Amino acid sequence: MKLRYVPYHLLTDEPNIIVDGSGNKHTRLTLSHWPGNRTPAQYKDDLSAQIAFRYVEDENRASLDGVEVVSNNHFDEDGLVSVFAMVDPEKALAMKDFLIEVARAGDFSMCHDRDAARVSFVLSAWTDPDRSPLSRRIFGGTTEELNQVLYEELLKRLPKVVDKVGNLKEFWEPEDRVLEATENAIIAGKIKIEEDRDIDLAVITLPDEGILDDDVVLENPSSWISSELHPIAVHNKIDCFRVLVIRKQRYELYYRYETWIDFVSRILKERIDLANLVKRLNTTERSGGQWSFSGVDKIISRLKLEGAEESSISPSHFLDYIRGSLTTTPLGIG
Repeated sequence: MKLRYVPYHLLTDEPNIIVDGSGNKHTRLTLSHWPGNRTPAQYKDDLSAQIAFRYVEDENRASLDGVEVVSNNHFDEDGLVSVFAMVDPEKALAMKDFLIEVARAGDFSMCHDRDAARVSFVLSAWTDPDRSPLSRRIFGGTTEELNQVLYEELLKRLPKVVDKVGNLKEFWEPEDRVLEATENAIIAGKIKIEEDRDIDLAVITLPDEGILDDDVVLENPSSWISSELHPIAVHNKIDCFRVLVIRKQRYELYYRYETWIDFVSRILKERIDLANLVKRLNTTERSGGQWSFSGVDKIISRLKLEGAEESSISPSHFLDYIRGSLTTTPLGIG
């Protein structure tokens, strides 16, 4: 069975396989770690890339007569690796372990192979209009059209990106420097890491002056945390999936991506709705800012202060609030 990639928004009524995302009414097989997926039990794994590899390696897999199409409803590193494994299994299997690390770096911000992390950084750079080699015009269209271009261009280039990542320094170096600086700060003890496994909380405390020099920054960080450190360096060192980052009196708590998906290698604590905590914090807050929680359904849920650089609440009192809320019933009173 030779599969070909078809953009999700161009799928018609032809039977298809969907990897990493969610299917449509014509989907015959789903290979995804998304919540509510219909992935067959024998293929389930933490990453969609691992699921796709389990499928292509299964010599006894059921025949899907008439299915020639594979797709995904979004673009990211895990999705790209998953589609690549399906459309070119021979090449993908030859670098299976490396590609899984690329997917892990992209989805989980964890990686123990530096070149795999760099490949992930290159792929991420392609999605940034300020750094992508794609024409800026491409970014003026719809998300579906952009996803189509990213898949069509990177599926054929992925083996070369893996093989020649050292030559693509302009795309991975900015993020790699942040990763290196964060790793060095952890080793030097500048970043303090404490874990409370009973409530699955890692507390990451930065020095008042921060850890990044002015020339070691990301141009378009996805969050305040990403402007202060690299999550890969932190996630590589912790076992907890609720993470609180502190710098002076600025705080941000997030639930890691793994707690959103169908994670199977270990049982994770459920997300706790922090809406009531937000009310209590806003009653106490005197900085002029407002606390917000993005909700348990967001891919990465965040509790953060908006409208002020720092909170009026002391670190010790804020941590007491967090610990008290994370001890409550999952998805109950936060």
